[in-house]
Amino acid sequence: MAVIINTNMDSIKVQNILSDSTSALSKAMERMSTGLKVNSAKDDAAGTVISARMQVQLNGNEIAQKNVQNGNAMLSTAEGNLDVIQDNLSRIRDLTLQAKNGTYSSEEIQAMQDEVAQRIAEIDRVSTSSKYSQLNLFEDADLQANGVTFQVGANADDDNTISVANTVFESVKFQELTGVADFDLTTMSAATFKTAVENLDTGIDNVTSRKSLIGSAQNRLESALDTLTTQYENLSSAKSIITDADIAAEASSFTQQQILQQVSTSLLTQANQAPAIALSLV
Repeated sequence: MAVIINTNMDSIKVQNILSDSTSALSKAMERMSTGLKVNSAKDDAAGTVISARMQVQLNGNEIAQKNVQNGNAMLSTAEGNLDVIQDNLSRIRDLTLQAKNGTYSSEEIQAMQDEVAQRIAEIDRVSTSSKYSQLNLFEDADLQANGVTFQVGANADDDNTISVANTVFESVKFQELTGVADFDLTTMSAATFKTAVENLDTGIDNVTSRKSLIGSAQNRLESALDTLTTQYENLSSAKSIITDADIAAEASSFTQQQILQQVSTSLLTQANQAPAIALSLV
């Protein structure tokens, strides 16, 4: 074997090994400190792109879940107000049937009419004052024309939305529901009594029909929320496989590279001293 002093190949080889182990040691430390396997694009170029797209979907999924919850709350608010209106309509119907009975005096019928008037006023008040945040549920022109569409997915496709018909948000004032402008028990005849009850039934059917639509939409929203939750879990798991570090594996790698670094440092000292053997030949 030749003895040379200008080029110390053993030293060069050990230096390369030391550089590699030091780099691997630094990478293991970075992964353990961040908990991430991919800390920059150079760690996994394809994984960086894929994980970024997955994160976009995860962010969109979170927003969609909030949208579903807000949509459900909005519909629950509308349904609660419709319950109040339905109760008032039912009470007016009861009073109408009661007033038609011949056992009551004109004063007692007037008392019934006074209650009817108050309940009609309450129906109209609820119609104009029902709000979700700043949105007037039964007076907003856009809702009455187009209904409402909830964004329940992370993307822009039509199947990422759920719509509720505009009929749910039409005015629920007494006249709009029953078609009656002047409802007066004190002047009601046998013919008008029949029409009055039918008109009240029409109004009640209108309200219950809206509540049915709301219920159907809420069922869809709950189903959408279940789907979003499952998608979020699965997508998070898939992203974790790409980006999250296995701390146990990284700790093992850290120990291995630390030992290699120490050994390489010791061998480098010996390799750098090897050319000195040439002095013994002089």
